[in-house]
Amino acid sequence: MSVESRRAKAAGGGDEGESRISSAARTVRGRIRPRPAAMESSAARTEARAAQAAGLAVVVSFVVALIAFAGRRPALSGGDGVGDVAAVVGGVVAVLVLPVAYRHTYDHPQHHWLAERPVWRRYLGVVALAAAHGAIAYMAAWAGFRIFQGTFNGLTLDALAGALATAVVGGLAAYTTYQSGARMNSYLLSNFLATYLAAGVLTSMVTTMNSHWWEVNFSVLGARDSGMASWTFNMTLITSGVVITMLAEYVTRDIQALAAYREDSPARERKGSSAMVQTRPILVCLVLIGVFLAGTGLVPVDFYMPAHNSMATAMAGAYTLLVLFLPWWLPGLSRTFHVTGFAMLGGAILAVILWFPLGYYNMTAMEFFVAGVILAWLVLLIRNVAAALEDAQRDALWGLMRDQGSEP
Repeated sequence: MSVESRRAKAAGGGDEGESRISSAARTVRGRIRPRPAAMESSAARTEARAAQAAGLAVVVSFVVALIAFAGRRPALSGGDGVGDVAAVVGGVVAVLVLPVAYRHTYDHPQHHWLAERPVWRRYLGVVALAAAHGAIAYMAAWAGFRIFQGTFNGLTLDALAGALATAVVGGLAAYTTYQSGARMNSYLLSNFLATYLAAGVLTSMVTTMNSHWWEVNFSVLGARDSGMASWTFNMTLITSGVVITMLAEYVTRDIQALAAYREDSPARERKGSSAMVQTRPILVCLVLIGVFLAGTGLVPVDFYMPAHNSMATAMAGAYTLLVLFLPWWLPGLSRTFHVTGFAMLGGAILAVILWFPLGYYNMTAMEFFVAGVILAWLVLLIRNVAAALEDAQRDALWGLMRDQGSEP
């Protein structure tokens, strides 16, 4: 079988499959040989646009803060202080910059599929990413100025100094958000998800009005008597669920590329042949995890507890199913990864047993451990798929070089 036919077969047949492999092969070749001028200029444009967005954000943030602080000396945090205004400005800047930056990921050869998704999924994904970036910018600025206020107790700033501090926050929010949005891939998205979930939950824990929430369970943070923390907690769960469904698409596309590269590789006969890879059940399980996580935020525990608990349990079930069957759905990943996954699943089961029936600790501790295990395993999955894809790309490149009679 020729190299061209194997490419088409691996990608699902036809010109589309051949184009996918050819595009991926060109991407791999760029890792070893000098990049084309277009790729260089594209990367340079991303940096330039990020700097331009930051510069514009600095100016606008400065003007807004100067108006907000006119005629008073605000504290670093609290009482509509510098941190409060800077947090709002940083959050708004991130929300506005993300859609513009994320649009540029469509230009990447391996991300053209993003533009082919249904319109509602594209807009939902962008809204979720924008909200998550805005929330991180808000929480980072708010927490930072809270720390500074505790360090410099009693310090107040005049309007000019406060505006300058706010401008710095706005510029940083614009630059980092643009870089994140324009370079988004499965690996960065998984790290972003972990950061966002951790920041949102910690912020809810710190700001809740119910100081005894931990005596019940995590879901109490989303109850109405927690004050604004309930809104933060529930929105974190909803947005994270949507992001996980986006991550599921990124991961399955990486797995399809991995299968195609393996089929085109001279070592395709080894264990883990692309013919054995099943992306559909992996996609379904990941999407279910995201949907059920969003559902727990949409239905707070004090609104309808049975539905809330059922969705949380179903999410854990989808994770369990994915860990157990992944060696058959996606063979070829390292044995260490699968063993680690089984060990983490066993640890999660042990955590549940320690809660009930042993009663070693309360439900909050159990939920904390299980949620951490699920999130950590998802990040490990992304990293291992990315590593396997990189190895398969290298093997495919060497095969193409040998077929063409060229030397590295």
